[in-house]
Amino acid sequence: MYHVLISAVGGDIGQGILKSLRASKLPLKIIGCDMNPDSAGIFLCDKGYLVTAARSDPQKYIKDIVKICKQEHIEIVFCAQPYELKVLSRFKKKIKLKTGAYVAVQDQEIFNLSMDKLKIYNFMKSKLIRSPETYADQKGFEILAKKHGYPLLVKARLSFGFGFHDFKLVNNREEFKKIWQSSKGLIVQEYIENQDNEEYTVGVFLDKYSKVLGSIAMLRKLRFGLTFHAVADDYTAVRKAAEKAAQSIGAVGPCNVQLRIDKKGNPCVIEINARISSTTAFRTHFGFNEAKACIEYFLQNKIPKFSYKKGVAMKAWTEAYTTLSKYNLLKKKRIL
Repeated sequence: MYHVLISAVGGDIGQGILKSLRASKLPLKIIGCDMNPDSAGIFLCDKGYLVTAARSDPQKYIKDIVKICKQEHIEIVFCAQPYELKVLSRFKKKIKLKTGAYVAVQDQEIFNLSMDKLKIYNFMKSKLIRSPETYADQKGFEILAKKHGYPLLVKARLSFGFGFHDFKLVNNREEFKKIWQSSKGLIVQEYIENQDNEEYTVGVFLDKYSKVLGSIAMLRKLRFGLTFHAVADDYTAVRKAAEKAAQSIGAVGPCNVQLRIDKKGNPCVIEINARISSTTAFRTHFGFNEAKACIEYFLQNKIPKFSYKKGVAMKAWTEAYTTLSKYNLLKKKRIL
């Protein structure tokens, strides 16, 4: 039996990882942890813990994770929450050394590159991979306006959030200046527009040499910043562009690439999330189980066999229930 820890198990992605692990049929004991006692995900695991918020106290968060890994004999740690990933990517080797647990997140250098939209654009450009032209100053706005016209996209340079990254479409210089002067850490970007406003999400799994082992592409629709409807199909050109992008940054294991088709009909990489994404449960249903593949590859030293079937996925609400005594016990003892 494999002992698995899912951190930030209360989030959409954490619960997606949990669903994928349950669907794997592998012999697993699944431990969940979250900073919030109101997390439904904790109550869906075999055992649960409360941990310190990584954003407020990174060192204490790592101490909590190390303690859980030792107590529960954890062999692999999953996480997809950006603030926690930032800390885990920094300390993954320390966790492995102290507990023996493999932390299934990207190395710090890869994670930091993928989270910085200006750096990732410049990196993609150096690799001749189509990506939205991006700047971090007002001069860049003038270049983009003259070259591409309107609308242009203004958003945060760093991708720290829960799948939704605030952005604004600007249609003139006045709108741009108003947004630009009201916030810091912004970038202005070419807006990749197509007739049907189509956007793709692609899951790519890579080995330790960043060689692609498999990928799956879905045409998605967003609601509340998350994919609520997705069509899995071949989308060969989109998949190949995503694979090239994930491979180029040196990603290992699961990596998510988001793309749009530009006006010339070319796939354009709009974002790289060097982690499992919120559509992981969709992918698992279609035969592409990233969480299972991590256990096979990183713990069993097996090359995962990837395939997918075509279909349509739609997000649905569900519920989780527990007793008042268990809920109060978790809040008091920080363990369930």
